[in-house]
Amino acid sequence: MGMFKLFSSDSRDNSGCLTGVGVGMVNVQQPTIIRVNSTSDPTKFLITKQIVVNGYPIFLVNYQDVKNYEGNKILMYPKNFNLGILKYRMDPHFFDKGDSPIARFEPTTYGWKLAQTLAKSLNGIY
Repeated sequence: MGMFKLFSSDSRDNSGCLTGVGVGMVNVQQPTIIRVNSTSDPTKFLITKQIVVNGYPIFLVNYQDVKNYEGNKILMYPKNFNLGILKYRMDPHFFDKGDSPIARFEPTTYGWKLAQTLAKSLNGIY
């Protein structure tokens, strides 16, 4: 009878595992996972580009402490959003509070155009 260890996505679980059947068990090392910081500090940001399309604010924001996409994120907020709320804090994550974006896009030219296309198409929906 063999022993099996279910794989975990937890980065702390890199101790290897035993696989095989009966006496011929083999120690298999899992690869080391290197994670880049992708969780932004919502107080360390710089708005590099902004536009309002059909009442929807769209921002290209740079988070200085994030490595993926060089820290850039495209965020879209609800129609006629109070931009004063974002003066000191701009969290790119979705949550129930009133300062959450309604959409995020890949920080590319395509993502910027896609955000504008979505904003143009939202007529009284949100």
